[in-house]
Amino acid sequence: MSALALENETTTGVTATRDRLARYMMIALGVATLGAFANAAHEFSALPPDRLVVNTWQMLGFVVFAGLFTLLGFFPRRMTGIWELVLFHKLAVTLFNASFIGTVTGPVRSDNPLVVTVVDGVLVVVTLMAYVLTRGWRAWSHGR
Repeated sequence: MSALALENETTTGVTATRDRLARYMMIALGVATLGAFANAAHEFSALPPDRLVVNTWQMLGFVVFAGLFTLLGFFPRRMTGIWELVLFHKLAVTLFNASFIGTVTGPVRSDNPLVVTVVDGVLVVVTLMAYVLTRGWRAWSHGR
C-alpha cells in the first residue's frame, strides 16, 4: 500500500469520499498559501528597510503553512497536534487582526488588517471543515 493511500474506513470511521474531499480542500489551501508567498515576494521591494526582517519571516512562513496544509491533506490522522496548532494560529491571527480593522495599515496592500482577517478567517473555516471531515482529532489515538 502506498504512503498516500487512504486509511481503512473501518479503523478510522471516515469514508474515502470524506478523506478525498478534505484532501482537495487542504491542497487548495496549500496552493493558495503559495500564492500568498508569491504576493509577499512581489511586494518585498516596496517595503522600507526596517520591515525587511519581519516580512522575510512572514513570507517564509507562507511556505511553511503551505506545507502544513498539504501534509494535513495527505496524512490527516498521522500527525498528533498539527491540526490544532494550525487552527490555533489561524484563529489567533484572524481575531488579532480583526481588532485592528480601520485603525492601522502598512506600506503594502497585504498589511491591511481587513484583508488578513478575511483571508485567515476563510483558512480557519476550511481547515475546520477538513478537520471534521477527516476526524483529525483521531491522530491523538496513534500516540497511545
